[in-house]
Amino acid sequence: MSFGLTTPITLIGTKAIQATADFESAMSEVGAISGATGDDLIALENKAKEMGETTKFSASESAEALKYMAMAGWKTGDMLDGLDGVLNLAAASGADLGTTSDIVTAMGYSAGDAGRLADVMAAASSNANTNVELMGETFKYAGAMAGTMGYSMEDTAIAIGLMANSGIKGSMAGTSLNAIISRLATNTSGATEC
Repeated sequence: MSFGLTTPITLIGTKAIQATADFESAMSEVGAISGATGDDLIALENKAKEMGETTKFSASESAEALKYMAMAGWKTGDMLDGLDGVLNLAAASGADLGTTSDIVTAMGYSAGDAGRLADVMAAASSNANTNVELMGETFKYAGAMAGTMGYSMEDTAIAIGLMANSGIKGSMAGTSLNAIISRLATNTSGATEC
């Protein structure tokens, strides 16, 4: 009887210790990459724990998302502001947090845009023949040029969705859309006035 009670308690304790170790390791990486120390690191830890309690993602998974944001050069305030949007996008898309964080940060948008971008990509992917990961790949290739030329993320997402419906997805769509925007920018034969 003692064995039947002791084994489950030991397993629960082991899992709790492992979860704590995973979280501390992930936050240590966040601190090392971002340079956050003291109050900044505590704020990031608290945000990851809060997300672990209020979303479907664990604190360790939230810390992993913060790591990708730090790798993209986001500062503490940016990460605190952007984490909700990244988590919402990951939940809506079914993609893992690391991939979703990488998509948002790779496009060069600010942390304040993360929530809006999450909404735009979730809506576009649910209304077109694509998913968030493929859209993210397309945005990585065409997002900077689209932004430079003044196209909104909504307009860009619509173009990506239309291309996906025609079977042009991912990096192929991004390369094509980048070329299209570049050509329009040169105003060849008055193309930008159309």
